[in-house]
Amino acid sequence: MSAPNGFSPRLSAVYLWEDIRIESFSPSSGIHDRKYEKHALIVAREGAGQLSAGGREYALEFGKCFIFPPGTSLQFDNFSDYPLSAYVLEFYPLTLAGEGQSTIQQGEWGIIPFTRMIEQVRVLYESRHAEEGAEPYRQHLLFQEIIYLVLQSEARKPNDDSSQAVRQTIEFIKASYALELTLAQLAEMADMSERHYSRLFLKLTGMSPIEYLIKRRLNRAKQLLLTSGDSIQEIAAITGFRDPFHFSRSFKRHMNVSPRVYARLRRQEIRIVCMQYLGDLLALGVTPVGAPELLLKGGYLRAKTSDIAAVGSSVVHPNLARIAELRPDVVLTFDGHHYEDYAQIAPTLSIPWFTPFFERFRFIANWIGKGKEAERWIEEYQAQVAETRRSAMSGLEANATFSFFWMRGLPESFQVYYDMPVLYRDLRLPAPEAVARVQRQEGHEFKEDIPIEEIARYAGDYLFIVVSEDAESLLGWERLKKQPLWRELEAVRRDRVYRLTEDWIMTDPLSLSGQLKDFARMLTERR
Repeated sequence: MSAPNGFSPRLSAVYLWEDIRIESFSPSSGIHDRKYEKHALIVAREGAGQLSAGGREYALEFGKCFIFPPGTSLQFDNFSDYPLSAYVLEFYPLTLAGEGQSTIQQGEWGIIPFTRMIEQVRVLYESRHAEEGAEPYRQHLLFQEIIYLVLQSEARKPNDDSSQAVRQTIEFIKASYALELTLAQLAEMADMSERHYSRLFLKLTGMSPIEYLIKRRLNRAKQLLLTSGDSIQEIAAITGFRDPFHFSRSFKRHMNVSPRVYARLRRQEIRIVCMQYLGDLLALGVTPVGAPELLLKGGYLRAKTSDIAAVGSSVVHPNLARIAELRPDVVLTFDGHHYEDYAQIAPTLSIPWFTPFFERFRFIANWIGKGKEAERWIEEYQAQVAETRRSAMSGLEANATFSFFWMRGLPESFQVYYDMPVLYRDLRLPAPEAVARVQRQEGHEFKEDIPIEEIARYAGDYLFIVVSEDAESLLGWERLKKQPLWRELEAVRRDRVYRLTEDWIMTDPLSLSGQLKDFARMLTERR
């Protein structure tokens, strides 16, 4: 395509949308090969997996976008126990000025804000079949907005060294927002002029350094107003405002109400629908208004869930109508699961499922202003771990090994765990060599399906096995106990097999504490 004589277009290229689809992959379904005939923009929708292209591997998770040229061989790998899906938008780049092809780069893109991107993609997907009247033009405009977000993210990439220096000051602000910080101090930290620093800061964050600092302070102040019980004067000091008057004036300018009115209106009305991480909230003394039945049935949580409404059968099968009826202030989910649906009901926070436990717990605690409570729980838990090691394990023979399995009937699987928080991370128990060999590999999977005939390779001196409660799992368990390969195991012959419930799969604070208690009890009872 060429421009008319004498015409010089302001754009060097345009991007024409052709198609949009959702690629969905079932839990633990492995690798799926894909190849698209046109340029492909891949937008992670929900779940967490891996995307491979051109010899490179990328984390495919909520918040990530990718662009690849036509004919690229792609591999989607869903290794998790939850569904994985992504939007795929196919498009044509057309060059308008100069020679050569579009310079849009392939690979991973960091889109800010991603919530805006996912909303625009969702609207385009829902209108994909509309072809009458002006609808195709509306679809074109939606796609241009999506491309604009991509190109804008590229424009936010200044010189690497300067960019890194500014990013370091951003991290400093996040950690030290309560200090008396000035533009001059921050620019000096980055070793650049105030003007240059402010310009790069704006490109990276969309706001000035001082606006960013005030936003961090106010966000923390809102958390404290709703959860801490501290006075206005104390909150002003904690969050870096020079006096209560300055704090109140800044707060009202940004929130349209004073801090006192904000706290009075909201303190007793924080309504959270928790689609994951229920045990984290309960351990912090926060009871959500809704959660999935699967979480409510957790044995270690059940004593604290009687006042929580069921909002679906599981973490990935929500009852959206019921959630809306509860009128939540916020919805907590994981890996972007149903993020678009929840965001239409209330502000939604998505936390990656594979976030390390203590990091995740502290993040949730700080989010609701319960940082002190989290640190107190962690101290108590570490003391519980130390006591368990002292009392329950003192009589064990040296070099005894421990293994952990999960037996399920639907779908039928037998899994060995390479990472089991209580056994391997906290109590630091040794594993059989076949397990330990994998544990030594960087980035290893936390569990793996194995043929049941290979159980002897992975079985330790002490064997912990979760058996699901469905009929198929129970039948498989009875069959396994009758097989010679089972009866010949050292742990079986010495009565060191401990059958567990699915409560041992849970990794929330209350479940971990309960697992520790049960571990100590089980070992002590069989001495």
